[in-house]
Amino acid sequence: SFAADVTIRQIFRNDEDKPIEAVYCFPIEEQAAIYSFIARIDDREIVAQLKEKKEAQQEYTDALQQGHGAYLLEKDEKSQDNFIINIGALLPGKECIFQYHMFLN
Repeated sequence: SFAADVTIRQIFRNDEDKPIEAVYCFPIEEQAAIYSFIARIDDREIVAQLKEKKEAQQEYTDALQQGHGAYLLEKDEKSQDNFIINIGALLPGKECIFQYHMFLN
């Protein structure tokens, strides 16, 4: 049996002159499980917390409406093999580094 612990690291940079919402969609294997998500911006590190889907979506929306940065990782409703990461209110000239860890069996 084959198993792997995989770390994916991505960097988003906002080169626009206004805040943006970055959206990253990625496929995962059926046997994979994401077990960690961390976002870093400037010297802040945000470690994801598991929440009910509607609660997480509402908190994300509320944060954006208040002008705060927000992060959301969720399964794509259109395709069960895809996940979506939303990085909201990424300020001009800023970078967000995010990484997620998954276990493949």
